[in-house]
Amino acid sequence: MNPSATLRFRRWTALVFLAWACLALVHNVLAHYIRPPAPEWPLEIAGVGGVSIVQATSPEAARKGIRPGDRLVAFDGEPLGSWRSQGRLALAVGQTNLYTIEKPGGRQIEVELEPQPPGSIGPVSMILQLAILGVGLVYLTIGIAVWRSRPGRVEAWALLLFCSTMATALFTAVRADNIPWSYPRTILNGPLLGATAFHLFTTYPFEPRWIVRHRRTQLVPYLMAAVTGLLFFAQLPLGLPAQLAPTLSFALGLGFAAAGLGSLVVERRREHDTDVTARADVMLIGALVSFVPVLLVLTAQYFMRTTLPLYYTMLWLFVFPLAVAYGILRRNLFDIRGAARSSVAYGLASVVITGVYAVLIAFSDALIASFEVNTRSPAFQVGFLFFAILLFNPIRNSLQRVVDRTFDRDRATYRQAVREISEAMVSMLSLREIGDRILIALTDTMGVERAMVLMLDDDERVLRPTAWRGDWDSASLGTEIPASHPIWKHLWMRREELTRRDFDDEPDPEARESCRDVFDTLEMEILVPILFGVDLLGVIAVGRKITGERLGVDDRQLLRTLANQSAIAIENAQAYDEIAKLNETLEARVEERTRELHQTQQQLVQSEKMKSLGQLVAGVAHELNNPIGFVHANLQLMNDYVAKLLAAEKGSPEAQRAQAAIGKLLSRSQEGTNRVKQIVLDLKTFSRMDQTEVQEVDLHEEIDRTLTLMEPRLKDAITVERRYETLPRVRCNAGQLNQVFMNLLMNACDALEEQGGGTIRISSRLHGDGVRLEFEDDGPGMPPDVQGRIFDPFFTTKEPGKGTGLGLSMSHQIIERHGGRMVVSSEPGTGSRFIIDLPVDATPTEG
Repeated sequence: MNPSATLRFRRWTALVFLAWACLALVHNVLAHYIRPPAPEWPLEIAGVGGVSIVQATSPEAARKGIRPGDRLVAFDGEPLGSWRSQGRLALAVGQTNLYTIEKPGGRQIEVELEPQPPGSIGPVSMILQLAILGVGLVYLTIGIAVWRSRPGRVEAWALLLFCSTMATALFTAVRADNIPWSYPRTILNGPLLGATAFHLFTTYPFEPRWIVRHRRTQLVPYLMAAVTGLLFFAQLPLGLPAQLAPTLSFALGLGFAAAGLGSLVVERRREHDTDVTARADVMLIGALVSFVPVLLVLTAQYFMRTTLPLYYTMLWLFVFPLAVAYGILRRNLFDIRGAARSSVAYGLASVVITGVYAVLIAFSDALIASFEVNTRSPAFQVGFLFFAILLFNPIRNSLQRVVDRTFDRDRATYRQAVREISEAMVSMLSLREIGDRILIALTDTMGVERAMVLMLDDDERVLRPTAWRGDWDSASLGTEIPASHPIWKHLWMRREELTRRDFDDEPDPEARESCRDVFDTLEMEILVPILFGVDLLGVIAVGRKITGERLGVDDRQLLRTLANQSAIAIENAQAYDEIAKLNETLEARVEERTRELHQTQQQLVQSEKMKSLGQLVAGVAHELNNPIGFVHANLQLMNDYVAKLLAAEKGSPEAQRAQAAIGKLLSRSQEGTNRVKQIVLDLKTFSRMDQTEVQEVDLHEEIDRTLTLMEPRLKDAITVERRYETLPRVRCNAGQLNQVFMNLLMNACDALEEQGGGTIRISSRLHGDGVRLEFEDDGPGMPPDVQGRIFDPFFTTKEPGKGTGLGLSMSHQIIERHGGRMVVSSEPGTGSRFIIDLPVDATPTEG
């Protein structure tokens, strides 16, 4: 049968079983809550395997000798199974019915009884019956919910079939005497319930090997249930005993359920997968709590004709479907065996504490009574009880600590391990060391057989083993999980630990098997991702425990903590490696960057200097043009005078006048060429590139040279006043200081030109062990906020394109490198003053 046909078959059978349960529910609701009230039976009976045991009687029945424990054999002269097999009920108010009763010794009596009037059932019985209906609805709801959540899983289908038949049994069992066709439905549902129980126990949480080899074996109980149904309907025509079908139904139902449960117990002992065994444990405990009380009561009723409260035991039946549904839907189960052990321990401790309290109080009461104290006083009793509790509290605390240490030992050990790991990983800077520390915690603290840490190779985007403990073969140690592997996606997207069972719901068969192969190759129980932010840094692979126990909640919590601590440690280690690599080349990179910055600074200084020169080009050209034009005119005149001199006679007055004129022209032409030479020299001195040239210079000459170059700008209503005092020669870099003087004078000219002219005053004097230069103008001045930023790089108050904001910043740096200082003093409307202090030996520093 192909997968689609199998799924269709399961859907149809599920619908049939659901319809069977819904039919029983509808019959029960119609009979008891919708139709008019019907007469009640004078006897309350419980049917077990075709044997109807009297549980309670009406007052009339009791007076006529019917007792609980008697057996109801026939009704109105017909065997009990006969009339019920036909679905006939002959109860009417005021009309008697004949009941054939069999006493425990085998003696039979016939008693005529009238039915009870409608509504005679007590409130307690009504509440119990409604509660049992609720349990049936729980079965039906859980079966449907699990089937809808896992529609393709065979265990969900098996659970739905079982829940449907169990719900049918519960719906039919409540006041079955008033429900039409309840007896036939009970007979038919008995073996069917056993068949579905056998089906479920041999399907979940694993299929036994003999079922896998002979899968048709699961059909045998269903076929036997069908045969029982045929025998039931054929008993009258064939003359079969009336008790044959009921007895067979009870035996088959109980036998198949016991066979399935026994198979689960046997196979669970052979299973080594701790996750599967944990689910089997949950299922077995659920079956123990739910069915054992009911089976004990039914067995006692069948063989010993007891009247035990069957309805009360049926209320616990809801535990089983909850346990199975929890195992099917939940990926990670709690440690049920550990919880059971600790619960028993705490229960025993509570009993011991309560007993000691009781003994203490009883002894104290007897002791106080001997002194004839009124112990019946409420105040005395409350006070004494408080004193007893206070006195016994230290003993109770000690007993509590003993229980905690005994059954919470692993948790305390894990907490200690987490503290040690957290402290150790702070200082770990090696990935290998981190992996080894994780493995120590897993093998020594958790007690696993073997474990492995796989780290990410970021270049190749693949997870590779970097550390391991335990017995590994070469194939396992060569395992690689590339980023394209489906398990990588599951680890990264789910962001939680994974087991092999987590891939049962994977719709892609190829991806499912690929993920399972990783677990099978590594023989791992669980994979825990090491995540940092959105990055998958590695995986912790954990094998089985040496004790054979499954990994519980505390184990998983420890693994998650290890993964989180490892992620932080790995990030720290990787950051440390990056820093170490950077430090290896840091010195060379710093030197290279310093050299680049120095070159850039020199280029900026030279660029600013050439910019200043560019602003003087027009004026300098004018200054050069005047003497050159003058010399050119003199040469033309000299040419005329030379011609006249050659034409005149030697010693004649004409020759003498020509010689005198030529001499004057030569003298004036020499003055012009000297002027040109000086201008060219000043330009060359100002713009020289040799920044390392240090010499003793006259600062006045340097300032005058700068003024000479700026003379064209100083002719436009700008007056320069020089107030020089005698200064010593200063050892400095004249070219750099000329740059400072040029910047200050150019800024002063710009400020004065805005107001149509003014005066620049330059003064010099001795100041302490050095010299002081002051450049002052009577321009518009500067506000305080501008003064605070005037030496900042790229700060300028000029319009875009007219200033770079580097002039004063570079000037300030040049003065500081010469060991001096430069400050500004200005107020709006009163002009600006720049003060420069320099030492006599102002040899500039590098930088």
